[in-house]
Amino acid sequence: MISSLQGERIMPRPRRSEDMIVEIARLRYEQRLPQTEIARLLEISEATVSRALKSALDLGYIEFQVTPKAFRDGAAEQRLKAHLGLRLAVVVENRAGAHAPADTLGKAVARVIEDTLKSGDVLGVSDGATAAAIAAAARRPPARDLNVVALVGGVGAPEHYTHSSEVCRRLAAGLGAQAWQLPVPAIVDDAGAARLLRETGTVRGVFSMMDRMAVAVVGVGAISATAMVFREGFIAPGKLEEIRAHGAVGTICGRFFGRDGRPVGTEFDDRTLSISLERLSRVPLAIAAALSPQKAEAIRAAVAGGLVNAVATDVETAEALMASPSD
Repeated sequence: MISSLQGERIMPRPRRSEDMIVEIARLRYEQRLPQTEIARLLEISEATVSRALKSALDLGYIEFQVTPKAFRDGAAEQRLKAHLGLRLAVVVENRAGAHAPADTLGKAVARVIEDTLKSGDVLGVSDGATAAAIAAAARRPPARDLNVVALVGGVGAPEHYTHSSEVCRRLAAGLGAQAWQLPVPAIVDDAGAARLLRETGTVRGVFSMMDRMAVAVVGVGAISATAMVFREGFIAPGKLEEIRAHGAVGTICGRFFGRDGRPVGTEFDDRTLSISLERLSRVPLAIAAALSPQKAEAIRAAVAGGLVNAVATDVETAEALMASPSD
């Protein structure tokens, strides 16, 4: 004969009970409400909330991870901030056994963004692997009525995770924001086509949204064959040396700039559909998110020219940024 205790062990948990546990877990860890507020909203006791959260952990409904802040190098951040005169620096360590640097940096920057955004803010984002890692790590912040706007037209296949539309969509979804994708190529065939596209209602609305940005996160590329505009064939590889000969050392959103951070004119300027470097320089918090010591010259130039006022990178790249350019 089965005892009453044994019987209780084999009885399935009522569906309503599980739904309540999941709802409480979401309110606590996704919306970040305190237990007292959850109890008030659901008209239950704080003890019930506490028991539900423990059950959610026991049932595997929630998981805890080491915060990305544990992988940040605070001393390196302070040195880099002082060395370049930055408003903000995020520097992650390259620890053995840790996630790939892009994933770790993505999580660290995502947390900074969540803490920075206020209700009604507009966040701008470029394309690229680092921006995609930030988008993948985004989660809903306390701020509401947020907008995420793509700062550059598409480069490469639209469904690829580094494409500007996909980065914008994923970042907006993670933040619970509205996405403003830029449904055009980054570079078109001629200036007339670019002008016509800019005048369409959808594209004009996206560029207007850029004027409201409180925060921007952009990738930085060196003038090399690995930069997306060259790698994806938007600019012929043979033009690379010509652009470098004009004095360009870096690129942001398909725009080129020199060692002083000032725009370098090229034949592609009037054909490029992206935020201008002048407009980027007026964003209150503009974060250059980039990895690789090979990009140090470009990042340093972007800071020197006031295009960005914050840098997110890894320790190796930070050291290259703080070294003398001649080292």
